[in-house]
This record gives sequence, C-alpha cells and structure tokens, in this order.
Amino acid sequence: MSKTIEDRYDSNGQLIKLHDVLKDEETGEMVLVVYASNKSGVRGLAVENKMAGIRDWLDVYPDGVWTIVGNAETVAQQ
Repeated sequence: MSKTIEDRYDSNGQLIKLHDVLKDEETGEMVLVVYASNKSGVRGLAVENKMAGIRDWLDVYPDGVWTIVGNAETVAQQ
C-alpha cells in the first residue's frame, strides 16, 4: 500500500507547507509540520509536538483547524 497525505488549508485558506508552525485556535496547541513516512508506505506531511505528545498525519485534521503562525525555515535579518 502506498498513500500520499492530502493537502490541508489553514483557517485563512493558506496551503499548509513543510516546516510551518501551526496553532490550533480552539485548544491553543502549537505544532510543527514535518515530513514523515511509515512501514506501510504512507508518506507526507504530519504535525508534531514532542513535548505535548502530538504526532499525527496532517490530513486527519479537516481544513481550517490550524492557523499558520510562521515557518521554522524563516531567517531573521541581522
């Protein structure tokens, strides 16, 4: 079995991308979007917060659950 995780959009209609930092507006939980795969061949974007014990495929959440608050790849100008 090979499956690719479906795209998801945040509460403002923006496409959620790799390394986006997301906030669940209902619970206040913060997660990082990571690339993941498993033994069954499923691969794609997942959300992770090791301190809170969150690690799920992005597409288990419906569109609009998360709000993008930034991206971990952003580099601040010195």
